[in-house]
Amino acid sequence: MSRLCGVLWLGLSCLLAEASTTLPVSPASTYSGSWQEQQPAASWQQQQRQFYLEALLAPVAATLAPAELLRQEDRGSYKAELWQIPLSGISHSKAIVLLPKNQPIKAAVLLLHDHGAYFVIGKEKMIRPFADSAFKKAAKDWVDKYYGGQFIGDELAAQGYLVLAADTSGFGERGPIQYEQQQQLAANLLATGHSLSGLSAYEDMQLAQFLAKRPDVPKGKIAALGFSMGAYRAWQVAALSEHIQAAAAICWFNTYQQLLQPNANLTKGQSSFYMLHPGLARQLDIPDQVSLMAPKALYLINGGQDPLMPVQGVIQGQQQLKKVWQAFGAEAALRTEIWTEARHEFNQQQQQQVWSWLDQWRLAPSNEKLVPQSH
Repeated sequence: MSRLCGVLWLGLSCLLAEASTTLPVSPASTYSGSWQEQQPAASWQQQQRQFYLEALLAPVAATLAPAELLRQEDRGSYKAELWQIPLSGISHSKAIVLLPKNQPIKAAVLLLHDHGAYFVIGKEKMIRPFADSAFKKAAKDWVDKYYGGQFIGDELAAQGYLVLAADTSGFGERGPIQYEQQQQLAANLLATGHSLSGLSAYEDMQLAQFLAKRPDVPKGKIAALGFSMGAYRAWQVAALSEHIQAAAAICWFNTYQQLLQPNANLTKGQSSFYMLHPGLARQLDIPDQVSLMAPKALYLINGGQDPLMPVQGVIQGQQQLKKVWQAFGAEAALRTEIWTEARHEFNQQQQQQVWSWLDQWRLAPSNEKLVPQSH
């Protein structure tokens, strides 16, 4: 009898476990924090940005040690520097800075690396590793797979941009963790009053501040750029940091309605903890979050064949963004595209468009003083 009861209990527990994964709470049909046309856009932004910042559960402000230059490497028309940068009272990161030589610095670009369930490298997904690195092959294989064979940081440095990329928690020299350890990392942070998504966002803001304080960075000329999770981080830091004036985000934009379907990546835990802030989705949909960076320059690229970003959600979200940028009289600062045949990638053709966009942005008059139009 006891054996039979054990079998029955095991079967029931499996049934309950399966039920818990197939009955998610449905995403909201409307969000109380979404901008409405009768609202003054600037005051709406101020209120909702504060709500967003509170959702980060950011580390307590602390006096940090100065950033430390660890090594340098000559790369012809530019040089590479490895920095140790304190980011908060509980975290620091290694970062690679690329500096153009023998030419004026056009602008600075904060590069934010992707996730890809590959933790061995972080910053080296976007900047070529140092010559003696043990991860040169891993990095080359990664850029061949997702970046059209290009280290985009080195491409930008050769064009005259100062670029920076750092490891986020769990990646590269801050790991590498195993896939199943993401949930443990997120749980430990939550148990100490923090969150993995919030810590990552706060650190990106600190990196933006590090760039803004450099005397060799042209004032008011810092852009954020990222692919996949890095795209999410790019528009997020532009929405939250006064130091970022533009963002190019490739392959991470949608609505919760589309991304919270059963068995979608954002519902599975693990990797999603880098992109889910406690309580934020009670009030703001993803397009609302992105809209907090208006009227700054934004270039969104999505792939029509991207299995992670349903096109229907991309189109719906783009429509919401346009309303907010129009409210600021800044329609020209918003550029959104769906590349019909592209998958989840940042290919060379897309890169060329982003490089042209960056040049146009850095040469354009600042739009930060734009005020919302009255309705």
